[in-house]
Amino acid sequence: MLPKAAQIVTGGIVPPRALGEYMRRFKGFPPRGLRFRLPLILTGALLLLACFAPRANADLIAYFNFEGTPTPPYPVDLTSSSPGVFNTTLTTTYPAGDTSSTSGIPLNVAPGDPDQNLTAFGLMRTEANSPADFDIPLFTAQGFFQNMTVTFATDGRGNGFTGVQLFYSTNGGGTFTAGPSVALTQRQQLVTLAVPVGANNAPSLVLRLQFTGGQSNGNDLQTWIDNIQINGTIVPEPATVAGGLFGVLGLCWHQRRRLIRSVRFRRR
Repeated sequence: MLPKAAQIVTGGIVPPRALGEYMRRFKGFPPRGLRFRLPLILTGALLLLACFAPRANADLIAYFNFEGTPTPPYPVDLTSSSPGVFNTTLTTTYPAGDTSSTSGIPLNVAPGDPDQNLTAFGLMRTEANSPADFDIPLFTAQGFFQNMTVTFATDGRGNGFTGVQLFYSTNGGGTFTAGPSVALTQRQQLVTLAVPVGANNAPSLVLRLQFTGGQSNGNDLQTWIDNIQINGTIVPEPATVAGGLFGVLGLCWHQRRRLIRSVRFRRR
């Protein structure tokens, strides 16, 4: 005698309902309600995996518009501001007495900047203070920065700094490596400097803007800078990704236990 499965295939008299029951009991098919629940759970798990998987998001990492409350002893605000996503403070050895606040430069204002473009960072006695270093620490434990560029606006009156060069440090400012340089035109100018790939993924990163070629020791403002932007991609660190993946695995395990209990309940 042919088994029931053979009878079904050969046009036997097994009713369709019996066929469904046979397939569920003997071929490992889940109960009808679980057929739809399993794909939904799998889809949810995949969506969560996509959320926690490593990805690179284009972002304005840090932004200095020099607006807001001045950072003592300097006459302008040296802390990063919105819409930059990273909190840090620009540092410099430039004597505070040789600096001043001045009118904002209408270049390189970040989209979504909530502040009015009223203030720039003015520098005098550029010859005596050349070279002038401005450091931007980007120490991070929650993510790494890649593919960065530094842009800023500058202006001059014919006797200020004549050039700027980018340096980077991967050991918190202990040593610096030289990057690209740009000549300053002594008029309103947008400066763009690509950060070398050697700075990628450095948790103790410091970027340095070094101004050179100062031409005057007068009391007039000779160079001013404004709207410094550090743009790039932010990649979550492995620990963050691992934490997300463990969370997804825990959710899947929890749902597996629920499914087992549900199958047992339906078979009783």
